[in-house]
Amino acid sequence: MLYSRKKYLNKIKPFVWKDIIKILVWQRRTGKSKLLFLIKENFLKNKKTIYIDMEQIENEKYKDYKLFYEKVKNYNHIFVDEVQNIENWEKAILSLQNQWKDIYLTWSNSKILSSELATNLRWRYIEFEIFPFDYKEFLEAFNLKNTKDNFLKYLKFGWLPYLLNLSLDEEIAYEYLKSVYSTIVLKDIVERYSIRNAVILEKLVTYLAKNVWNIFSGTNITKYLKSQWIKISTLTILQYLSYFKEVFLLKETKRYDLKWKKIFEVKEKYFFNDIWIRNAILGGFNPLDIAWILENIVAINLLSNWWKIYVGEYNNLEIDFVAEKNGKKIYIQVAYLISDEEVKKREFWNLLKIQDSRPKYVLSMDDIAQWEYEGIKWMKIRDFFTNFSF
Repeated sequence: MLYSRKKYLNKIKPFVWKDIIKILVWQRRTGKSKLLFLIKENFLKNKKTIYIDMEQIENEKYKDYKLFYEKVKNYNHIFVDEVQNIENWEKAILSLQNQWKDIYLTWSNSKILSSELATNLRWRYIEFEIFPFDYKEFLEAFNLKNTKDNFLKYLKFGWLPYLLNLSLDEEIAYEYLKSVYSTIVLKDIVERYSIRNAVILEKLVTYLAKNVWNIFSGTNITKYLKSQWIKISTLTILQYLSYFKEVFLLKETKRYDLKWKKIFEVKEKYFFNDIWIRNAILGGFNPLDIAWILENIVAINLLSNWWKIYVGEYNNLEIDFVAEKNGKKIYIQVAYLISDEEVKKREFWNLLKIQDSRPKYVLSMDDIAQWEYEGIKWMKIRDFFTNFSF
C-alpha cells in the first residue's frame, strides 16, 4: 500500500525543477523509496524522468559511474535509490548537476554519513530527513478516527510505513520492528564501525530504552555499566551514542537555560526516533512506561514537523520541551494523567514560573483536558497532534 505523505511532498515541492541536489535521509523502513515515486508522480508525471534502484540486479552494470552517467545524462529529472552503490558516484552526480539536472538521491546510512555529504557534494545539496509516521499521518494512512483506542494503537506500534502491509497485530508488528532494529544495529553500526563486542552495544541501547526520560552524560552511563560488571570507557560510550544518532536510531536533545538564554553542552536527553522500536527492544508495550512513551512521542512529532526542541531549565525546574520554529516558541509539559492537585501543581507550576507571553501547554491523556488554567492550555495529547498548527 502507498500513502501520500503530503507534508514531505509540500516541503520538497519548492525545490522541484531546481538544480540543487535533493537528498532524502531516513531511519530504515520509513518509506524513502516510495517517497521518490510520489515526487515523480505528483510533480513530474509525463516528464522526461529516470528512476534507478541501485539495489536491483539489473542495474549492477551502472556501478561504474561512467556507465551510470551515460545511462542518465539525457534525462532532465534523475532519481537514484541507494546511490552509494555507484563507485565514485559523486563524480557523476556533480557533473550532472553542472548541467542543471533535477536530481533526487537516497543512500544507505551504513555506507555514507550525513557528515560526508558536504565533502562529496561541495555543499550543493539540500537534505530532507524522513521520519516515521506522526500521529496525524498514522490516522490518515490507516483510515482511522482520532479516538482513545486508536491513539493507544499508535503508542504500541504505529509509525513505520511498512506496517500498512501488515495487520495491526502486536505479535506480527513487533517481530517486524525487532528485525528493523537488528538491521540497524548489526548492519548499520556493527558492520560499518567494525564493533568487536556487539553485546555491549546492545546493552547500551537497552539501558537507554529503559531510561528514555532521563538526562544523561557519558560518565553517568559508564558508571552504571560498570555496576553491571561491564567495563567501558566514557569515550567509547560517547562514540556509540554518536553512531546511534548517525543511523537515526536516537535523537539528542540539549538543555536550554531559560533564565540565562544559553544552551548547555553537557548532559543531554535522548529520544528514540521510533518509540515502537524502543518498545520492541524491551519485549513490547508496557503500560507502566506510558508517561515516558508520551514524552518521546511529543518529541518526535515536533521534530518531524520541523520544530527545534530543547529540554528547558528555569531555576532548577525542568520544562519538558522548549520548541522553536520560524520565530515561534512554545513551552510544553507532558503528563500521563493529571490525577490530583499535587500532579496538577507540578505540571502547571513550572510553566507558570516562565515570565513571558509565549504559548504554554500541558498535554495529557485526560478526557477532560480541554480548558485553560491561568493562561496555560490543557489539552488531550492526541488533540494537540491533530489540531495544533504545526
